[in-house]
Amino acid sequence: MGLQGPTSGKTADSHHQGGLCSTVRAERLLDANLNRAREGLRTLEELARLILENADLAESFRTRRRRLGELGEAQLPDLLPQRSAATDPGMAPEVAAGSRRDLSDVAAAAAGRVGESLRVLEEVGSTVSPAFSSGIQAIRHGWYDLDRDLRLRLGVRKPLIQPRLCVLLTRDLCPGGDWARVVDALAEADVDMVQIREKSCSDGELLRHAEVVRSKLPSSTRLVINDRVAVAATLGLDVHLGREDLPTLAARHLLGRDVQIGRSTSGLAEAQQALAEGADLVGVGPMFVSATKDKPPVGPAAAGTVASAGIPHLAIGGVDLQNIDVLCEHGVAGVAMCRGVLEASDVAGTVHAIQSRFGLAAEGPPCL
Repeated sequence: MGLQGPTSGKTADSHHQGGLCSTVRAERLLDANLNRAREGLRTLEELARLILENADLAESFRTRRRRLGELGEAQLPDLLPQRSAATDPGMAPEVAAGSRRDLSDVAAAAAGRVGESLRVLEEVGSTVSPAFSSGIQAIRHGWYDLDRDLRLRLGVRKPLIQPRLCVLLTRDLCPGGDWARVVDALAEADVDMVQIREKSCSDGELLRHAEVVRSKLPSSTRLVINDRVAVAATLGLDVHLGREDLPTLAARHLLGRDVQIGRSTSGLAEAQQALAEGADLVGVGPMFVSATKDKPPVGPAAAGTVASAGIPHLAIGGVDLQNIDVLCEHGVAGVAMCRGVLEASDVAGTVHAIQSRFGLAAEGPPCL
């Protein structure tokens, strides 16, 4: 028993010191992220005020910036003593030389910093002051709509996510015509991309069909319309265009900057030309002999060359579970498939198997 007194006392002191240390670290986190969020909001405020000359948008950013300061003063202890830039291992410059190409890049980066910092403030703040955390949550409410508004006005596009799998959805190719079951399975598997390919139906029928498909898919799945620019424009969806379809610049004029455009190509030269004309992603193929492609295969090396050039891409034509590994060996990052998925006995399992071959979806270069 005599030994337990000092041991217990030491343990209590250790717990006290640990708790104090934890609080100090939390306060340092809060200080850094308050500053980061306010700086980002000030940048966005100035862009809205002086570039867009939009007083309402500028006031929205200003109000959030001031509210951050008020919350910190009212709900948190003095954070200044915890500030120590000299010992901060993350004080390397965030902006590399030449990394901001234009004001759209500046806005995208500032908005990203604000969103990240608000999330840290809300979560870490709950350990110091629940009232502060609740206040941050209120600021975050509506933040993403405000961010989207500025991005659209400045022409900022979110970076293209390199898809691992795009499923080409044609109703007649679904077993028993039960395309709804297939779409439900694609949604369950959280497939990266679905392209609706209906060559024979009217625009009106395609529009109604696309609306149903979109309602079934999660927001994380990109939905693409094949060929029909008018339908894509009506629904605000992405579009994929063949070599003989509407030119990319004309499609961009109709669709606007926030929609992504894919283009069919057969190799690097056409892929580079497609990007120069404003396409965001290219299909490369056919890779192998395909029931849906009557052209001779260009082979996996063609897609590998496009991938090596850093161009967002999908290898297409005759792709199945048996030859995906060959494509991976050539550096291909994503594929487009039709029957191999639609006719699978386990659609969701097949999607999981294919996407796992390519790992996590990768963010490509910003499409501006």
